[in-house]
Order: sequence, then C-alpha cells, then structure tokens
Amino acid sequence: MNNVIFDIAGLTKEFGTLAAVSNVSTQIKRGEAVFVVGPSGSGKSTFLRCLNLLETPTSGTIRFKDQVITDDSLNINHYRQNVGMVFQHFNLFPNLTIHQNITLAPLKTQRMTHQEADERADALLKRIGLYDKRDVYPAQLSGGQKQRVAIVRALAMNPDVLLFDEPTSALDPEMVGEVLALMKDLAQEGMTMVVVTHEIGFAAEVADRIIFMDHGQIVVSGTPDEVIRNSTIPRVRDFFSKVL
Repeated sequence: MNNVIFDIAGLTKEFGTLAAVSNVSTQIKRGEAVFVVGPSGSGKSTFLRCLNLLETPTSGTIRFKDQVITDDSLNINHYRQNVGMVFQHFNLFPNLTIHQNITLAPLKTQRMTHQEADERADALLKRIGLYDKRDVYPAQLSGGQKQRVAIVRALAMNPDVLLFDEPTSALDPEMVGEVLALMKDLAQEGMTMVVVTHEIGFAAEVADRIIFMDHGQIVVSGTPDEVIRNSTIPRVRDFFSKVL
C-alpha cells in the first residue's frame, strides 16, 4: 500500500436522485499518469472533484496515502496542500501578478520563506518560458500562458499529486499544444497525475492507465492499448471509433 496515493472504495456522489458517480472503486499509484475519459455527463469531473473534496461524497471512502479523507476529522486545508488542482478556466487571481499568483499558497501556508517562494516561482517561470511575464497580470497573458502558469502554481507547493479537470477545453486549438507539452514533461518526470480530458490522442500517448467512465461508473480501466485500441466492450469501442 505504500505505493498507493489514492485508494477509492465504493465512491458515490448523488445530486438529488441523480447518481453522478456510482460505486466507483480504483487505486491511483505513486508516479502514475491516469487519464479519465468518457462521454459528457459520464461523471468524470465529479469523480475528480471528489478527490479534492470540492464535492463531498455521498458514500464510500477515499484514502489518501494513510489518511481517510472522507472522515469528518480531516484538516481539509492541510490535505489540499498535498493535492494540486488545475481547473478548466485557470482560476488565477486577476489582481495579483503572475509571480504573486505562484507564491501566494506557499507563503500563506508557511511552507516556504519569502526567499524560497520567490526562488521557486522564478525557477518554474523559467521552466515554462514565462519569466519575462513575472510582473504582469493574468489579463495580459494568452489562454495557453494562463494555463501553464496555473499548472506551475500548483507545482509550487510540491504536491504529491496533480489533478487536472479538462485543462485544455477552454483554450483555442493553437494554444493546446503548449499546455500538453508541459503535462507530458511532468508525466515523464514521474509526477502522479489524474487527468480528466477529451484529448484522447494525448491520453493514448502519455497515460500509464486509462479509466473509461459512463453513467457514473468505471466501465473499463487499463493501459491505452487495452482500453483504446483493443477493448472488446461494445460501448467502449463505439466511443473511441467516434472520437479518434
């Protein structure tokens, strides 16, 4: 179990009479890049949001390393320091510079000194080629630049895992590549990642494992070859025949 980051058992999330996620059980292992795919409304984003407790599960358990995060005693702020989240619409603070956006969380949580946070932010901005934008505001960046900043903002906390919720769906097509390139680098470096995406070709190239969801349930989980190319499940074969 030491290699397991998330151990999810019987996870269910209901909105009224709708079970957006229904009895989902799976594990996410350290260093694994897991891509969650499926049709719209299949429960992918709700599943991901449950992992960060942006949605409170109706039932089931989620264990993060040795801690049950669905327990009422959880210190949610401390937990989220270890689980980075990258959103569809960036969620950068518009009134803060790019550098301030990246240093805010490490300073607020006292995980780093000012000098450490500044050095970490500068190193991350240099990595993505945006060091020259450190003192501008988010409105002055392109969508692709904003999303890369959002990713390194999450990285600034040195999280155990990064969660991505449709990170390219709000971008113009020509900006998608620069974000996917950064994500691919992170996966190759061994960052534990759970990615909800419609970028099936990218998932096929980068994922260690693909989870296919439909109607709130996991239909199949396996390698890209097993799920995308060689599945014998009619629903899965039909979906990928239409999107590839």
